[in-house]
Amino acid sequence: MAINRVLKFNLPLILAVAALSLLIVIAIIDRAGDRYSGRTADRCLVCHSDVRDMSASHPNKALGCSGCHLGNPYVSDREIAHQGMVKNPSDLRIVKKTCGKSECHPVWAERVTHSIMSTNAGIVASTLYQWDERNTPDDSLAHIGVGLPDTSLATSHLRKMCAGCHINKPQNDLPGEFGERGGGCNDCHLVNNDSARHPVLTVQMKINVCEKCHNRSDRTGLTYQGKFESEGYGTPYEQGNFSERNLSGGRFYYHIPADVHFEAGMVCIDCHPAQDLMGDGRRYQHLEEQVHIRCETCHQAKLSKPAKEAMVWKIVQSNPALQAPKDSLLAVTANGVFLANVYRRSDKIVLRRKSDGRELGIVQTHSKAACNLAGHERLSCQGCHSAYTPQCYGCHDVYDPNKKQQDKISYKETRGHWSEGRSYLRFEKPTLGVDARNRIMPFAPGCQVYLTVLDEKGKAEKQETWLTMAPFDPHSTRKRVPQCADCHSSAKRLGLGEGQLFLTNGALETQPIYDAVSAGLGKFPLEQMTTLDGRLTQKMSRLKARPFNPTEIKRIYRVILCLTCHDSYKDSIYRNFARSVQRYKTNPRLPCKQ
Repeated sequence: MAINRVLKFNLPLILAVAALSLLIVIAIIDRAGDRYSGRTADRCLVCHSDVRDMSASHPNKALGCSGCHLGNPYVSDREIAHQGMVKNPSDLRIVKKTCGKSECHPVWAERVTHSIMSTNAGIVASTLYQWDERNTPDDSLAHIGVGLPDTSLATSHLRKMCAGCHINKPQNDLPGEFGERGGGCNDCHLVNNDSARHPVLTVQMKINVCEKCHNRSDRTGLTYQGKFESEGYGTPYEQGNFSERNLSGGRFYYHIPADVHFEAGMVCIDCHPAQDLMGDGRRYQHLEEQVHIRCETCHQAKLSKPAKEAMVWKIVQSNPALQAPKDSLLAVTANGVFLANVYRRSDKIVLRRKSDGRELGIVQTHSKAACNLAGHERLSCQGCHSAYTPQCYGCHDVYDPNKKQQDKISYKETRGHWSEGRSYLRFEKPTLGVDARNRIMPFAPGCQVYLTVLDEKGKAEKQETWLTMAPFDPHSTRKRVPQCADCHSSAKRLGLGEGQLFLTNGALETQPIYDAVSAGLGKFPLEQMTTLDGRLTQKMSRLKARPFNPTEIKRIYRVILCLTCHDSYKDSIYRNFARSVQRYKTNPRLPCKQ
């Protein structure tokens, strides 16, 4: 009776309290919904309760499933719930709806779609130029997948042979190693282990992530680890069987000295910041234009304090191996990109490895005489410290119009079949030249194309030869450098081809080690970039890149005349070599004049 009496007289009050409570609950849900875009109501985990967190920064309780995979998270019906779902949220075709949402990673999602790793713009531009379809290696806005019609030999070759290495293609869309590439953000960040419980995401990428693409062409992913691709005959044999040192595509490799940074346990991301890999929002024509890091960034480090809202602090927070230095000063590149893992510890500049947090001391070269030698102002660190360069002279491309082959952009079998062989693979001292930034850098063969086009009867109808050299960093850094004479008297280093360089009656001459004409390889040795009178013997893959000109070659070579006696870079004559040469010409009492 008492209870009925209470309900009778207080029912309006009870209803009012209940209504108020309901409004409070709705408000809380609305606020949570604003924060997580409805993900707190995600019912996917009712069925998928065994799915593990993608990473510490992507907990399921906060994100649910629909925040990434879309679909309808509010219903229990499986068919309805799965409508509109995407298997790979990081696919760049839909990334703005998933990873690139405003509350997630909108900046990086936007940048990566314009990056070289998405567009492959450099490969397209260089190929079109090399195959005489553009006037310069920069004269192209086309990139893989967009604006690349199948209208010529060069575009056909690009679509069928080169279009499997860009990250904006779907993953597992092609057979073999091509299918392993692509998939947008996942191409680098996804770890495919125990995928039954959902793969995990990482910002601590290992070398094999980079190597799966960077193992052909310039082969930096291999060279860095001390791997040199052999000619392809299963060599060296091991107890009568093919070597276990194999690469994709039936290739094999030798072990050679690795880069010193690899020997120190450093992986690719320890040097290359996010902007090198995912871009900085700008569209670049060539790979090196997107790369912000230089040797000097660490070895002649300049430290600065990033703003509190700077992207670099989010990078530090996202990697459990990193921590902010006490003074908040980080190394910064010449164009303002901060390195999350290079800073001062006590009186030393250190690099913190992103994989395990171990600190490595970085030698500073500001005051090292060998690194600040007069006359070497344009000489890059790689010019001296690159022990060797992988060199592949001769891509033998055969085009057969009678067969069909899969187009890696349209995924259709279309008319025209390409086969490609390679030869003359070597690892040797690099040729040197002047890159687009006016630095003296190692040069290596770009694509040395020997093209054969067959007719309807399978006979050679057309043959072309396009030889190209390209400046690049081979990633074969060693502490030990060549002796002065190894460069100043080397025909190969000076871009004149392997052979002898000598003076005859005051004039420079060369003697090649083989007869290119008799070998049927053209008028000049394959590794030659220029003649002594300044004629280019092959194309450069960059608009402003070039071999040494005749004046530069003579200036470089004349040092050899002094090295017999003055064989140390510390010798006083090299402090101002031009003045020393003048003194030699005008002072008859010098010992070398007697």
